[in-house]
Parts: sequence; C-alpha cells; structure tokens
Amino acid sequence: MLTQTPPIFDYKNIGTAAGTTTIASEPYFLHTVTITKRVASGRIIIYDSAGTSGTVVGTINCGTDTAGDAPSTYIFDVRTKNGLTVENSADLGAVVSAGK
Repeated sequence: MLTQTPPIFDYKNIGTAAGTTTIASEPYFLHTVTITKRVASGRIIIYDSAGTSGTVVGTINCGTDTAGDAPSTYIFDVRTKNGLTVENSADLGAVVSAGK
C-alpha cells in the first residue's frame, strides 16, 4: 500500500490595499486565490515571476459586491517556473494559498 503525504500550503493575505506582492522568487505551487470582497474595477493578475514582468498565469476580474456575495475561490493547481507574484488593484480581501 502506498501512502502519500498531503500537500502543505501556506497562505498570504494580500488584500489589504492595491499593490504588488512577491510570494516566491523560485518555482512554487499555486493552489488557490480566494476573493473575500468585491470592488468595482477590482482585478488581480498572477505572474510566473518574482516581479510583474513575467508570464501571466491568470487574471481575476472582480465586480462590485452585492448583498449576500460569498467569497469566491479560484483553483489553479499549477507549478510556476520562475516565482510567484500577485498584483491587486484594490483591497479585495485576497488570500493566496501556495507552497513548495
């Protein structure tokens, strides 16, 4: 019988204001991005890089919050090659789950 160790992910709350957060400067595994708030014209761009000049892994566009909106979780389950950077345009309450 084979046993596997479950993947371990750390989280990083990047949703406190607009800005850029480098999570890793080496290959990394991006599990999920959760948006807990919605802001008009809110957007998150995820890069396979230690900065914002690398390949775009994904873009999440967020609309305005309406009553009763639950948090939204986006599953990526991808390994980056050069690092992991997330750029957010506003306080979206974003939480990134990722690990080695």
